[in-house]
Parts: sequence; structure tokens; C-alpha cells
Amino acid sequence: MNIRLTILLVIILALVGGSATYYWVNQPDDKKHVDRKWLYRVNDSDLIKIEVIHKTFDVTFSKAPGGNAWFIGGDPPVQVHGPKWSGTPFLLGGPAVERELPKAKEPLSSYGLDPPESVVRVTERGGYTFEFSMGTTTPDGTFQYIKLVNEESIFTVAQEWAFVINKLAIEPPYPPTTP
Repeated sequence: MNIRLTILLVIILALVGGSATYYWVNQPDDKKHVDRKWLYRVNDSDLIKIEVIHKTFDVTFSKAPGGNAWFIGGDPPVQVHGPKWSGTPFLLGGPAVERELPKAKEPLSSYGLDPPESVVRVTERGGYTFEFSMGTTTPDGTFQYIKLVNEESIFTVAQEWAFVINKLAIEPPYPPTTP
């Protein structure tokens, strides 16, 4: 084989290899982005405190230390009504994300997040608190905008999920009163 042809093939190979390497290293950020399935995940048995603020309604739920019973904050605290409460810690263990808006171009107010319609704080046994704001529903009414504190992205979650969480503040699961 001719030495000139060998040198030419090595140069072409180096150019193609260098171009491919440059392309893979410098891909746009949206190609490197990994979609989230959950806003956050916590085992429902690890939850110890839930606070829901929706418009003018504010309620705090706390788990009894060393037990499984949940109480609605107040003086004195009232144990939640089981049939209305069952499944709530599971729901607050982490909502499924439908869509992520990593770099929203509009201001937060256009998503109903400044000021937010609701603020929710979920505290786990280790003391870590997930805090997120819920805004308005999407134009088609099937999802609701939501944003974790200290994150730039805005997410959408099922509107039914957001409705159930907001209802905790509007109609806390007090036990029925007997007449």
C-alpha cells in the first residue's frame, strides 16, 4: 500500500473520529435531560407531617410519635377520620409527573405559581421536607402546574390529584359528629 494513501486514510479517520467525539461531548442540554416520572418519592410509612395551605385554608396533619395514627393540628389535636384519610399518605408519597417544563419562558404568575394557589409541605421521618407550590390548571383542565421549591422546572400533575390535596385544606377529614 502506498504511504501517501495510508497517511490520507489516517487523516480522514482522525477527522471523522474527532468530529464524532466533539458532537457527542457537546450535545445540547435537552438531549442530556432525563424525564422524571415522579415529582419526589417517599415511602408513605416514612411520612410524619403534612401541611396544606390552599388560598385562605391552612391545615397541618401529624403522625403520633412511634405510632401510625394521624392527627389534625389544633388544640387539642383531633384524630383523622379513617375512611376519609385512608390513602392520603400514599398519595402524598409522590405524585406522578405528566410533563416537565425545564425552562419555562413565561413568568411564574402565568402558571398560577406567583402567588401560588396552594403550598404543600411533606416531612419524612429523617426530617427532610419536600415543599411545593401548586398553580392553576392547564388550559385543557386535565393537569395542574406544580413547582418544587428550589428547583427551576415547572411540572404538570393530574388535576384530580391536586384537587384531592387541596380538599385536605378545604374539608379536613374530621370524624363525623354524632347528633
